[in-house]
Amino acid sequence: MNSAYTVPAVALVVVATILVGAFGLRISRTTSDFYVASRTVGPRLNAAAISGEYLSAASFLGIAGLVLVQGPDMLWYPVGYTAGYLVLLLFVAAPLRRSGAYTLPDFAEARLASQGVRRLAGGFVVGVGWLYLLPQLQGAGLTLAVLTGAPAALGGIIVAVVVVATVAAGGMRSITFVQAFQYWLKLTALLVPVLFLAVAWQHDGAPRRAFAEPAAFREQRTVRVDATLDLRLERPLTVTVSGAVDGRALHGRPVTLPAGP
Repeated sequence: MNSAYTVPAVALVVVATILVGAFGLRISRTTSDFYVASRTVGPRLNAAAISGEYLSAASFLGIAGLVLVQGPDMLWYPVGYTAGYLVLLLFVAAPLRRSGAYTLPDFAEARLASQGVRRLAGGFVVGVGWLYLLPQLQGAGLTLAVLTGAPAALGGIIVAVVVVATVAAGGMRSITFVQAFQYWLKLTALLVPVLFLAVAWQHDGAPRRAFAEPAAFREQRTVRVDATLDLRLERPLTVTVSGAVDGRALHGRPVTLPAGP
C-alpha cells in the first residue's frame, strides 16, 4: 500500500471520529446524558448507530474472510447475529428502557433484589464485552498493518485510546454520534467500490460467461473431495490421488485421467 495516501486517510478518520465525539460532549450535561443520552436519541440516529456497530471489524472484515476461505455457507453467521440483535432489542433493550435502569446489572438487581445476581450479570457483561473487543482490536491492528506497514499492535492501541477517550468524555451521546458516523463512512466504503465495479462490468459488455466457467488452477493445488464426483475433462489430466478413482483404490499414486466424462 502507498503510505502517502493511507496514512493521511487513517489520520483523517481518527480526527473525524474525535471531532464527532467532541460534538456529543458539548451537549452532555447530566448523568442521564452520559449513560443513556437522556433517552432522547431518535429512531433514525439510533438505527444508524446500531448499524455502525453491526458493521464492525468482525463483520466488515471477518465475514468477508470467512466467505473467502470457507465458502458462502459462512453467510449464515451474519444472519445469526442479525437475529440476535432483534432478540436483544425485544427482550433486553425494551424492558431495560421501561425499568429506568442504566445497565444490565442495575436492571437485574432491581428486578430480583439480589446483589449476587448483580455481580453475576456484571461478570457476564464484562466477559461478553471482552470477547467482542478482541476481534475488533485484532481487525484494527491487521488493517493498519496492511495499509501502512505499522506494527499490528498499534492499530488496536489507537482504537482503544480513541474509544476510551470518547466514552469517558461524552458517554452514550458521543458514542451514538460516532457509531452513526462510522456507519455512513463504512457504508460509503462499501458502495463506492461496488458502483465502480458495476460501471466497469457494464463497460466490458456485462459478461456472464465467467460465472459458469469451471474452476481453474494456475499452480499445483490440493483438492479434497468428500463425496462422489463426476468429472468432464477437455484434455487428459495427471493427478496424484489418495482415495478411489473409478472404484480403484489409490494411495498417493499419480494417475492420468482421460479426456471426456
